[in-house]
Amino acid sequence: MPILFHLKKPVLIIVAGVPGSGKTALAEELARRIRNAAYISKDLIQTPFTKTERVTGGVYSFISAPTFAILRNFADRQLELGKIPIVDAPFSINHFRGGTLADWVAPFKAVAKKRRAILVIFRALPPSEAELLRRIKKRRFPWDKWKLEHWTEFLKREPADFPIPHKKAHDVVTDRPVGIIADSLIRSVLGGVKVKS
Repeated sequence: MPILFHLKKPVLIIVAGVPGSGKTALAEELARRIRNAAYISKDLIQTPFTKTERVTGGVYSFISAPTFAILRNFADRQLELGKIPIVDAPFSINHFRGGTLADWVAPFKAVAKKRRAILVIFRALPPSEAELLRRIKKRRFPWDKWKLEHWTEFLKREPADFPIPHKKAHDVVTDRPVGIIADSLIRSVLGGVKVKS
């Protein structure tokens, strides 16, 4: 069983990263280790509507804005309830697409300010392009078909180090066991204190 940590201040945590970067594993591990954490994933919201689309197609275009609103409202409500929201979403395509969600950080900043919380963004980075390709092939998700067939174009649209409109985003290379990475981030970035048994 993982070590549990208490955070001394309200925090809104976003774990972003390109598909296959290790963001979901990291976000879930943070949720396991932070007492009072509340986890939500973009995929949890979207999969009931489409099992084949993620960044292209008519269904995705229809649900992308409502999905973002749900993520933002979830974070707001959880902070109001005294929880630590952990939002797991790529946000890696936003800079490429532009439009109203290009600055996807601003609405979360507003939520954090409203709830007197600290906004912390972790950008998960794969150790290498080869490892990213291996991970995407291994998971066999139907919505990865386009990525694998257009690999070079995918990397141009969603580079691992995609821009984040936030000065204090923390890059996290997912090259070690996820529990070790999560413990380190909770202690060094989030100021977590081990919960006494």
